[in-house]
Amino acid sequence: MIIKSFNLNDIKKSKSNCFLLYGENDGHKEEAISNYFLKDFKGEVVRYDENQILENKNLFLETCFNESLFESSKIILISRVTSKMYEIIKELTNKKIYNKKIIFISQLLEKKSKIRQLFETEEELVCVAFYQDNTSSLYKIAYNFFKTNNISISSENINLILEKCSGDRKNLKNEMNKILNFSFKKNKITKEEILKLVSSQEGENYFKLIDLCLAMNHFKVINIINNNSFNKNDAIILIRSFLSRLKRLVELKKIQNKKGNIKETIDFFKPSIFWKDKEIVQKQMEFWTLERIYILIEELNTLELKFKRNYELSNNLIFDLIINTSKNANS
Repeated sequence: MIIKSFNLNDIKKSKSNCFLLYGENDGHKEEAISNYFLKDFKGEVVRYDENQILENKNLFLETCFNESLFESSKIILISRVTSKMYEIIKELTNKKIYNKKIIFISQLLEKKSKIRQLFETEEELVCVAFYQDNTSSLYKIAYNFFKTNNISISSENINLILEKCSGDRKNLKNEMNKILNFSFKKNKITKEEILKLVSSQEGENYFKLIDLCLAMNHFKVINIINNNSFNKNDAIILIRSFLSRLKRLVELKKIQNKKGNIKETIDFFKPSIFWKDKEIVQKQMEFWTLERIYILIEELNTLELKFKRNYELSNNLIFDLIINTSKNANS
């Protein structure tokens, strides 16, 4: 059975246990898996690569067919699926599967592909093709993202971001999240800031450096500073990134004071903190008190004034603060 990528809500209506998601648009596939399978799912998620299954077919089939009254439901994700999996998929679809959804993830499949034909023609199976986005669809995604997050941005600057993302939804999402992190509690971003953040290694390094500093990882902070070429223009971006992270930390600490539990606070927080960042944010919350955060915000505001008086020293000033902070947060 075929479900069109613009009718993904039909996935939730389907009673199928087996799904084939194929095509070039990796970003859209990841989005679909997150929104229509993993969101609010409380069971176990098991991940396989095709090669793992081919090396141990019996173990995989046992995972799929085993059923227990005490076992939670499962979602099984299989990446890099090719025609080599056809016989195994046939074996799966010929038997009843309970409490499990099995998702086969593949790149572009030709019309004559046996796997694609199987999923398209069998009523009990679901097949979704994910083709590349066009400029219009990407613009709509970006426009809605910034509108939802109350960030004022011009059409010209949205098009600038799209240009840097080379028509890739996954790249676009990464760049929008960079801008969202930078713009925390700030409702406007300039063209100069976008150019600095988007599609640049520096953009990633700004936040990585600040996050490691606030998590008291002094060794990695020194390593990033020594292995990257920051210039004077980076000082303002660094200080704004620092303030953005601290403002987020203030909001988190306030919620923690009400909820009492750090992990629950992080899960509750909006805009959502991505799963890969949750561990480092937890460390930051453990190290920092509200009082110390406010003191550091004052120090950064004072530092920004010093930049204006002596621009040549701006990098030295911000890096001295970052290095010292990564050692002394609780001193």
